[in-house]
Parts: sequence; C-alpha cells; structure tokens
Amino acid sequence: MAQKQKEANKSETKESEDFDFGTFRQQVIAGLMRGEGLTGENGLLKPLIANFVQGALASELDDHLAQEKEAGVANRRNGKQSKDIRSQAGAVRIEYDRDRAGTFEPVTVKKRQYELGAGFDEQILELYALSNSVADIRTHLERMYGAEMSESRISAVINKTWDQVEAWHKRPLASCYVVLFVDAVHINMRREGQVVKIALYVVYGITCEGYREIVALYPGQGAESATEWGRCLQDLKNRGLEDVFILCSDGLSGFKEVASEVFPLANLQRCIVHKIRNCFRLIDDKDSKLVLRQLKEVYTALNEAAARRALEDFATYWQGKYDVIVQLWEKDWTELMACMNLSVTLRKIVYTTNAIENLNREIRRVTKTKGAWVSDRALLIQLFLSLDRKKSSWNKMVFGWASIERELMRTYGERFNQHIK
Repeated sequence: MAQKQKEANKSETKESEDFDFGTFRQQVIAGLMRGEGLTGENGLLKPLIANFVQGALASELDDHLAQEKEAGVANRRNGKQSKDIRSQAGAVRIEYDRDRAGTFEPVTVKKRQYELGAGFDEQILELYALSNSVADIRTHLERMYGAEMSESRISAVINKTWDQVEAWHKRPLASCYVVLFVDAVHINMRREGQVVKIALYVVYGITCEGYREIVALYPGQGAESATEWGRCLQDLKNRGLEDVFILCSDGLSGFKEVASEVFPLANLQRCIVHKIRNCFRLIDDKDSKLVLRQLKEVYTALNEAAARRALEDFATYWQGKYDVIVQLWEKDWTELMACMNLSVTLRKIVYTTNAIENLNREIRRVTKTKGAWVSDRALLIQLFLSLDRKKSSWNKMVFGWASIERELMRTYGERFNQHIK
C-alpha cells in the first residue's frame, strides 16, 4: 500500500512539474484584465482543468497497474490517446495513457465518456423547463460552455424523464380531498397529421392535511366535454380517491351529472368569479361599478337567505334592465350557494377557481411558444418539468388551516376524521 501511494505521489508530482502554475496564473490575470472569461469556448481555466483531469487519470492508472502487479498480472503503459471532453468551462482536450492489457477502467473520465461531471443533463432539463426549445438549448450550451451537443442527444436526456413523469401521472392518490378544483386549458396538438385544439383537463386539490397539490393532468381527445370529465374523474377514483367534500368547477354543461355519479357525496360549487365574468359582458360601462358592488353583496352575504334578499334587491333596483343577469344567477343558484354553509375562511377558498386559474396561467405560458405538440407524452414531460420547477408555488399549506380543520371536524365528523393521519 505504501509503495502504491509513493508511486501515485510521484506521478502527481511529475504532472505538476510539467504544468507551470506560476506562468499560468499570470496568463489568467492578464486575460481577466483584458475582459476575457474564465469559462466558455475560450475560457481561461481550460488548461488548468485539462491538467487536473490528466493528473487524476494518471493517478488512477498508477493505482490500477500497482494492483495488477500485486496480483501477478503483467501490464504496463502502452502509449497515449487524446480526446475532447465537455465541461462547464468549455470543451477541453486531454491526453491520457493506455494500458497494454486494456483492463483499465477509469472513473474520472470513463471510456467513451465525453462529459466531465458537468451537470449538462441537469442544465438541459432546467432550460427545457423554462420553455426553451431543443435547438435553443443546443445553442445555449455551445455559447456558454463551448459544448457541442446534438439535438438528438438533448432530446434523449429530456425523454429519459418519461419514467418519472409516468410514475407521477399514475401514482396512487390520497383517499380523500377536502376540495378539488377542476378546469380545462385548450392546447394545440397534432393528431393524425392535423393540428387540432384539445382540452387539457387540470385537477388541483387541497388535502385533508391542508396542502395544495396538483392532482392530475389529462390530455383529452378533443374539445372539453362532460363525457371526458367523467373519464378523468373515474381515473382519479381508480387510483384510490374515495371521497371529495367540495368539487369546484366553472359550470360545464353536464358536469354536475357525471360528478355526482362518480363522487355522489361531493358538494358541487359553481365558480362565482366565472359567473361574474359572464355577467360583465351584459353590463353598460357606466353601471359596471355599481352592479359589481351589488353582486358582491350577494356572494358575500352571511348566509343563503341573506344572499337571496340581496339578489332580490338587485332585481328590484334594475327592474327591466338587468333581469337577464338575475336569470343567470337563478339558473345556477344551488351550485353558486353551495359555499354559503361554510365559514368565511373556507368560503373564500372555494367560491372561486382562482387557485387553479393561477396554475392554468403557468400552463399557458409554458405551452404557448411551442406551436402544436406532437404527442401527449411530449406535452406531459414539458408540463411535469415546468411545474415541478415551481412546485413550492403549488404544494404549499393553506393559510389558516387550523381553523378550517376544526370546522371540517365539526361539519363532517367521522367522514373527515377517518382520513386524518
């Protein structure tokens, strides 16, 4: 062992003597003063990195030859080879010794390896998560690090994440969610040689522990439909979801029926903000502030009876002018008022799908620059990487959960308590 260490130290000393660190230091300082960079295609640190790598490889080979000698195997150095490796400082050319027997398997830079622990895979995924195209990623790596990487190599790194994406997409779910927000985002997709608009079904929830969570993303077959929503909800059930207390949606025709069939105990809450938006297009500009203030008195009322009186007052005030707005509220009154038996804190969470709207905005931002997606798989990989990058924004605790949990225990009793860990 002492002899091996002695030989390794001797090799490292020789490598150091071959490299003039004093001169190199002066060259780097002069380069910095000229405004040159430490990394990149012409990076100042590239010669030093090459020296360190070559020294590490020489030490590895010394150790390997010493072990083979102890084992009685005749082996020795047998000439040099060279190759270019990619590093975060740029492309670096290294020279290294071969062994005659060909049994040497280096760790520092393996055979047929052309990257030096540069973390390029992580950078590729980070850049892709930021909505960069494969071509943009290739250009970025070349400009920043002098790393010439083919688009097929970059695509291979991205596609390697599919197993992780698929595992998330099919993971078992919690047995109960206090709230599920459901909505659809429309995305261009290539299907059978044509570009069509499909609905991406988005499910966002609040667990019994009070954490917000992206529950599921389902690329659909075409436009949003109640039938497709039924398929998505059934898949949630197949993955272990047994009960939902409050199901919030924007009021798709037929959704109530399919939701009631899959989760019969769930209270269906119609998004009040969507209802306000639908009413807004019917309001004259000069009346908008007053009308919106009066409608706010409806959905912020103390209880359903007070909300009913506020709507009647609105109808009386605008009799003959905005009766169509009253009719819009009357048509969906049961679903709009589902939150009225909840505390103010929980009501503010469920009477609007704003929580999922924030998520939808991020999905649109990520997808709008891509044109048409070639497959569901490509879309899901992009969304998983992009949304996972900001998971602290989606998987956070609901503010004031302690009081909400007490309310849930009082309101739902054992139906809620059985799911508390």
